[in-house]
Amino acid sequence: HTLRPPVSNDPVRRPVPRRSSRVVALVLLVVGISVLVGPVAGSAPAVIDTSPRRVLVVSMPRVTWSVLRQHRPQNLMRFLRGAAVASMSTRTIGPRTATGDAYLTIGAGNRAGSLTAAMPGDAADVAEQTPNGLAADVYHRRTGIRPTGEIVVMSIAQQIARSADLLYGADPGALASALAAARRDVGVVGNADAGFDPPVPQREVALSAMRRNGQVAVGNVSDSLLVADPNAPFGVRMDADALVSSVQRGWDHAALQIVEMSDLERAEQARAESTASEGNRQFAEAVRRSDVELGRVLRTVDLTRDLVMVLSPTSPIDGEQLTVFAMGGRGVEPGWARSPTTRRAGFVTLTDIAPTILDAWGIAPPESMNDTPIVSVPDDLSVSSRIATMIRANERALFRDGATGPVTVEFIVVLVALLACVMWAVGRGDGRLSKPLQLWALAVMAGPTVMYLSGLLPYSPFTLISYSLALGAASLVVAGASWPTRGWDPVAAPVLVALLGVAVLGVDVVTGGNLQLNTPFGYSPIVAGRFAGYGNQAFSILTICALIVVTGGWEIWRRRRPGSGDLGRSLVAIAVFAVVIVLDGAPAWGSDVGGVISTIPAFSVCMLLLLGRRVRWRVAAVIGACTAGALVVFAAIDLARPVESRTHLGRFAQKLIDGGGGIILQRKIEANLSILTSTIWTLVIPVALLFIGYLTWRPNRMLRRLHEEHFGFKAFGVSGMTLGIVAWIANDSGVSIPALMLTVALPYTAYLALGLRPRGEDADA
Repeated sequence: HTLRPPVSNDPVRRPVPRRSSRVVALVLLVVGISVLVGPVAGSAPAVIDTSPRRVLVVSMPRVTWSVLRQHRPQNLMRFLRGAAVASMSTRTIGPRTATGDAYLTIGAGNRAGSLTAAMPGDAADVAEQTPNGLAADVYHRRTGIRPTGEIVVMSIAQQIARSADLLYGADPGALASALAAARRDVGVVGNADAGFDPPVPQREVALSAMRRNGQVAVGNVSDSLLVADPNAPFGVRMDADALVSSVQRGWDHAALQIVEMSDLERAEQARAESTASEGNRQFAEAVRRSDVELGRVLRTVDLTRDLVMVLSPTSPIDGEQLTVFAMGGRGVEPGWARSPTTRRAGFVTLTDIAPTILDAWGIAPPESMNDTPIVSVPDDLSVSSRIATMIRANERALFRDGATGPVTVEFIVVLVALLACVMWAVGRGDGRLSKPLQLWALAVMAGPTVMYLSGLLPYSPFTLISYSLALGAASLVVAGASWPTRGWDPVAAPVLVALLGVAVLGVDVVTGGNLQLNTPFGYSPIVAGRFAGYGNQAFSILTICALIVVTGGWEIWRRRRPGSGDLGRSLVAIAVFAVVIVLDGAPAWGSDVGGVISTIPAFSVCMLLLLGRRVRWRVAAVIGACTAGALVVFAAIDLARPVESRTHLGRFAQKLIDGGGGIILQRKIEANLSILTSTIWTLVIPVALLFIGYLTWRPNRMLRRLHEEHFGFKAFGVSGMTLGIVAWIANDSGVSIPALMLTVALPYTAYLALGLRPRGEDADA
């Protein structure tokens, strides 16, 4: 999908006094009008066009694509040949997804978190005896409801309270309740208990099939599914005959069944008490047995009439990574799976499962659930090629996640060291260090752009150390390439470095955002904060670089052509800002809600200051109104797109229309506040204040001299501050956004300060 709406910003021409607000209003209105008439092009992917008779969801816990390549289970591989496949992000609430979190998320169709390990698996057949009494009696005692289903989740009250506290708007049991309202029952089969009399029940799979009242219509989670086996983990394994007979009985009543291959979960849990070799052997045996059971379960459905999903809801215990997802059957073409959540072929999330099931039957999802059904994107690749591609994607994600923390710390340390050296050098008035420090400052400015460009490299040859050294070397190369332009103009070198940042991020988002995925300042499919468009880090770098390009370019133009008027400069500046706004806000590209809220005010302030105008209250009100109007226009465009093509902007707008946006805003505010004490980026703010304060008062009020010698610096500083503060408030990444902007703004300021004339040459010294 391609969206190309031209957006303009607000020029205010200097020769026209007392008309600033009118010009601002007129030009910013063009933002809305031009975006509204922007064409939408592209073709929709293949969709499920016929309702299936039944839906089968087979859960294979802890399985990754590398496991499948290693063991090549026969029945699953046969199913994959006719399926749409993807890497699944299992992320729910926290950094690790427990089994209860995963199944609760599937059943809610929204990110959900379960209770402590002793609670989520507290499910039983109604006739089972539990330590607290008959399961039916325990459930009635806790809920006041007499059970009518075959299975009850006795911790349902606590699960509901826990989900409410997490502020994601998750509604446990929403999937089964929506199906029940459409006269379709849900069944569940599975039991991952560690023995016949385990201290903690592990029947979390029931959370995916329960209704809002904690009951499952039909199924079996009792220990009748288990058979003693002294060689199996915890001395038990699934009874294949009991499993298949329970599934067959479920089809007499249920339209949807969720079946867990529980031996995989038991084998993974048993690693903690086994040697590495024995743990691997037991898991391999569990894969083999589960594949045999999968083959028998698949024979209970008809792929020409039914829909089947095979997925792994949890990662291996040793660390989060991408897992297996495959969808086949009626209406599905072989190829890749994709969802509106990810907008990338080959990636889906746990929250997409419930909407996909409802969409298959044409049932509207409840308000608590995002409407993000998975679709198939056909291609001609072999199954082996697809698996190899997904394994590489997982390896890149693991490398990125492991490298991001150390690389971020190293980058901040290098920045702080630069600022300390600059303060020492300008304080002593030692001009001998100016050129080396300016080159260093350019390299730091180039650092974020180089990190995105590193996405072009294969990560496999690198260690963390060699990767960090490569980033540093590449940053110095970029700085060195811009260095010769110093002789042409004092600000040409940093403007070129900033222009490279705008160009790289702009071209990347238009061509699919491949440099955003799995780069240190991009996003990770494992973390699953975002899969497409601009993340908050990219928005920060793009917009602060755009301010440097415009203000520095304006200064160069004035210096090189002193007799020229402001009209030409204004048109070029507006064009640059308009392109950045469209790249950042367009649903098909950046789809960044907070970015639109931040960039239009900041860019408007920049234009006013460059034209010598004051930002009066009336003008500020016009800017605010136009910002809101542009955001509404972008949201309207997104809402007009098909459901499978909408971004989070359109989904958020729909939530607001439905009256459910308050909880999202509350969660974002709390996330914003919590980041203040949980991220290393917070340290950049006091360092920046110290550096700017030092330049303001010592030595010789250098910041004032910067304003005097560099015409565009004041506009850059004020608009950059506006951008950072508004973005801080408007985004849930909080303080990390202005901190990232400062990693470019501070070395730019240092570069200019180092280029000032010595104290003795300053007439105002």
